[in-house]
Amino acid sequence: MNDSVFFATFDPLYFNAPEACSLCVTLPPIFTYEHCVEEENGQRQYLKGFCCAKCAQELLKKLATTEAKEWEEEEAALEADDLDVTDFQKRRLATFGGGSRK
Repeated sequence: MNDSVFFATFDPLYFNAPEACSLCVTLPPIFTYEHCVEEENGQRQYLKGFCCAKCAQELLKKLATTEAKEWEEEEAALEADDLDVTDFQKRRLATFGGGSRK
């Protein structure tokens, strides 16, 4: 899968932005965003809107969590094929910290 998230600033004088974040509907937005999620069948779902800083951080956390899970699954598949995953595991742990695998 190839998920993505993009952020951009906007000028409130030129954009008809909503008063509240599209995601939490509480805080004022400071970014426009586009979040793409690729489904198992290859279809992509695009979410677009305006978001606050807190929700932007949550989108990034969600993206990182998804990527960490994919790396862990790839590592497990390679290990099941009796391949040396030492370097891959070191990189995964250095990138995402301790995961559920040992």
